[in-house]
Amino acid sequence: NERETAKSRVYIHNGQPVLILMSGNDEVNETKLGSILGGEVRPGHQEELKEITGADAGSIGPIGFKHRIIADLRLKDGNNLFSGANKNDYHIGGIDLQRDVPNLEYADLRIVESGENCSNCSNTIEVFKAIELGHIFKLGTKYSEGLGAMFLDENSKENPIIMGSYGIGVERVLACFIEQNNDENGIIWKKPLSPFDVHLIGLNMKKEIVVEACESIFNELSENKFDVIFDDRTNVQAGFKFSDADLLGMPIQIIVGERRLKENQVELKIRATGERINVGINELSSKIKELLK
Repeated sequence: NERETAKSRVYIHNGQPVLILMSGNDEVNETKLGSILGGEVRPGHQEELKEITGADAGSIGPIGFKHRIIADLRLKDGNNLFSGANKNDYHIGGIDLQRDVPNLEYADLRIVESGENCSNCSNTIEVFKAIELGHIFKLGTKYSEGLGAMFLDENSKENPIIMGSYGIGVERVLACFIEQNNDENGIIWKKPLSPFDVHLIGLNMKKEIVVEACESIFNELSENKFDVIFDDRTNVQAGFKFSDADLLGMPIQIIVGERRLKENQVELKIRATGERINVGINELSSKIKELLK
């Protein structure tokens, strides 16, 4: 019975072993564990387990463990439990944590599962995958002790500062945005995060009329503070340019071709919707400004 099993996991906290006890069908939430312990926390390596406990993973338990032990709240006052005996292939039954494990600490350490009741309201919990965009770590006193970063308490006694670290991962923000804004052809950037506002595509760049028009459009848009990426390749067919533009996903594509230039127009493609619009060259800047609002 998983409920009657006290599963043991060894972690190394600031160089010292800590035994974590979980109900057999629960897993350790290492984020919770890190917040509780502070400092550096990592799972014990296989070779460390044997040295610390005398046994390999699967045969480790709290009885006779000579270091700090923390049990999940689900095991509080647990008795008649089954756990490893710290000897390979041996286990102990009938364990009463209060009786058999002195100085045992308790904390909320488990990973919750979908469908469980929320501890703060009457609703059920829904669990889904997410991307960590920001993080906060409690570093404890490891670095402040090394740096001599101290403060005086109310008794004028020096103590090391308890340090923390926080940050937002710019790369993760971009990765999250791309995951949420894409189609089968590529990225669909929105103005606030897009590397460029406009993707300028010149068709048949061997034609002087196309080259001159593209250069004029590029200069005008740049002067009007638009960020422009210009595909001026001469050795690539139009289809490849269109595919690459969709893959890169800038909000607006400007397609400059000889046929429409004769009418003093270019074609705009809105990446998010695929809508195409013919626009006079003289109206181009104002139209792009309108579309990017």
